[in-house]
Amino acid sequence: MKQRIAEPVNRVPFSVIREMSQRAAAYEKVITLGIGEPDFHTPAEISRLALQDAENGATHYTPAQGDPELLQAVVAYLKERNGESLSTRNLVVTHGGMGALNAFFRLTLEPGDEVIIPEPYFPSYKPQVEWVGGVVAGVHTRPADGFMPRIEDLERAVTPKSKALLLNTPNNPSGAVYPEALLQEIAAFARRHDLLVLSDEVYERLCFTSGTPRSIRSLSGMEERTVVVHSFSKSFAMTGWRIGYAFGPEWLITPMIKVASYYTSCASSVSQRAALAALKNQKLFTAMYHEFESRRDLICKRLAAMDHIRLTRADGAFYVFPDISHFSRDSREFALDLLDRQQVVVVPGEAFGSGYKDCIRIAFTIGRDAINEAMDRLEAYLASLQ
Repeated sequence: MKQRIAEPVNRVPFSVIREMSQRAAAYEKVITLGIGEPDFHTPAEISRLALQDAENGATHYTPAQGDPELLQAVVAYLKERNGESLSTRNLVVTHGGMGALNAFFRLTLEPGDEVIIPEPYFPSYKPQVEWVGGVVAGVHTRPADGFMPRIEDLERAVTPKSKALLLNTPNNPSGAVYPEALLQEIAAFARRHDLLVLSDEVYERLCFTSGTPRSIRSLSGMEERTVVVHSFSKSFAMTGWRIGYAFGPEWLITPMIKVASYYTSCASSVSQRAALAALKNQKLFTAMYHEFESRRDLICKRLAAMDHIRLTRADGAFYVFPDISHFSRDSREFALDLLDRQQVVVVPGEAFGSGYKDCIRIAFTIGRDAINEAMDRLEAYLASLQ
């Protein structure tokens, strides 16, 4: 039999994050700073309520749009959290935030359409765009700018095929949180070029600046062209439940429901009940948010004390993205050598854009004692390179 794999899938390599995890399995006493998920378990109360609902019959298909009670709860949550005035017609529950990304790209992109994405960016964006025939137009950002895009660089990326702009704030991998002034400039740019906007805000509750971060959707002229993606995975320690949602104008959400219905029929019914329980018990997560902020402070303090490491302080998510160019211009080689010699896992910056081979992503998704041990090992490794 001739083995045939579709070329769009064949040309995409496996995730570098996956590769680092597999390599780490060959070592003992490994400390991993590579995993982008909370080390906290879903609170027992939420799991108990979800399983109780399952025992009471919540084990069947839900409507493709989502569990009606969850939809109502999300509307109330968004109203209370950031003043969004939504109808349930503006919402779709998806199989994780990834399901929302997939549905958006599937319904908006024709072959050859371009999606402008500031770099560095979440590695899954590119395959998802390309697998529906789209093209990623990456826009380089600089550590000196706090990894914020310059409008002139966005302007240079525009072509007649530009269809959408994808933003991720708080950002994976840099931890950057776009301030309102920048969002206003980006909104004007999107209106000027009639671009759709996909705003990936899955880390919006993991923000260490004061107040709730502003969404570009809330700015003048953006409501009818913007879809926002949220997820329960990161902010509610529910990665394995695979529940996310998107909200935006009805003209975009309705076909997203259609795409979701053909891809997954609906999101997991039991997981949706867990999401509902999380929204009803948000105080259970307060300690987790404070712990991540403390870890951010610790890891930034440790890295800032290391000679020749250039660090942009993270304002959100649970990552930092230091520049290690004094030691290496090949972050993959650096990461593999660090793993081999000190058994510490970091993710090469090239996974997040070709212009970041001199950066590494560090996730502070482990306890503070383990962070200190990992920083001791990293410091020893850097000293050996001097």
